[in-house]
Amino acid sequence: MKAIQSTGKIDKVGQLSLDYPIKGTPPSSVRVIILWEETETEVNEFWEQIKEYQQHPLMSAEQLQLELKQSLTEAGYDSREKIVDLVQDIKREISQERQLTSLLHLTKLLKNKN
Repeated sequence: MKAIQSTGKIDKVGQLSLDYPIKGTPPSSVRVIILWEETETEVNEFWEQIKEYQQHPLMSAEQLQLELKQSLTEAGYDSREKIVDLVQDIKREISQERQLTSLLHLTKLLKNKN
C-alpha cells in the first residue's frame, strides 16, 4: 500500500476533487482520508450531540446480545465461522488504516523537516 498526500476541495454535493492530478498513478479505486480544520461551531455541535447521547438509558447486556445477534443474522452472519471471518476482516482493515496513518504522519514529519 502506498500513501500520497494531496490537497483538494469538496463541493456542495460532497464530491472530492484534487487541486492537481497525481502523475504516475494507474486508474483504480483508492482509499481516501480527508482532513480539515474544524470550526468552533462544528466542535460545539459535536459536544452537544455527545451530551444528548449520554442522556439515553443504557441497554442491558442481555438486550444488547439479543439485538447484536439479530443484526448479524440479518446481515448474513448466521454462523460462528462467518462471524470469525468478519472479525478477521475488520482487524485487517484496522491494521491497514494504522499503517496508512503512520505513513501520513511520517510524510508530514519529513515534509516539516525539509
